[in-house]
Amino acid sequence: MTSNQTHSARDEPRSLSDPRALKALAHPLRMRLIGELSTRGSMRAVDLANAVDEPANSVSFHLRQLAKYGVIEQDDDRAADGRERWWRLPSDQGFRINPAELATIEGGEAALGVFRRVVTGNVHALARVVHGTAFASEETSPERHLISNDFAVRLSADEMDELKDDMFDLMMRWMARSRELANADDGVERRTVYAVMLGAPLDLIIDQPSDEATTGHESGSEN
Repeated sequence: MTSNQTHSARDEPRSLSDPRALKALAHPLRMRLIGELSTRGSMRAVDLANAVDEPANSVSFHLRQLAKYGVIEQDDDRAADGRERWWRLPSDQGFRINPAELATIEGGEAALGVFRRVVTGNVHALARVVHGTAFASEETSPERHLISNDFAVRLSADEMDELKDDMFDLMMRWMARSRELANADDGVERRTVYAVMLGAPLDLIIDQPSDEATTGHESGSEN
């Protein structure tokens, strides 16, 4: 395989079409490990353990499970002496999940449901943090590490595709910069930031019940 072919393979999102891979990924700690690998590039289990503040043996187990189904891979170029394993994502462009394709595979819909529940939990946690409820016990306010913006635009389907491409390219540029600065010794504090890009027609969003309304209804029914 030539270097150009290697670059091309890593320049395309990794398609996850195996339900077992999706189930392997649908775990809070494993998703955090994926986040660290996305922002820092190749890492050893001990480095990841320090980054997520978990025991190295536990992190090693989860890394092996992710590698078993192709969610991550060994970086042989970094393991020069062969004694230490370095792990990386198969692609610098992240993952691509096709729900329609998974629906045709045995166990695909169930795996997708598990994955969606984990992602939804992360989005809810993100909203709580951004709106301040998770910072009550922190001594230092981290507002400078927060993003809280929303906007509405009128778009055709083609324009929506263009917007998605623009935002994806922007995030890929910042992820590349993050990996370049992963080991920078410049005295600047950097934290791994989890961001989500979501958008939908406004009328569909307005028609959805709020979490507060749903919670209140459930509480009332129990009484």
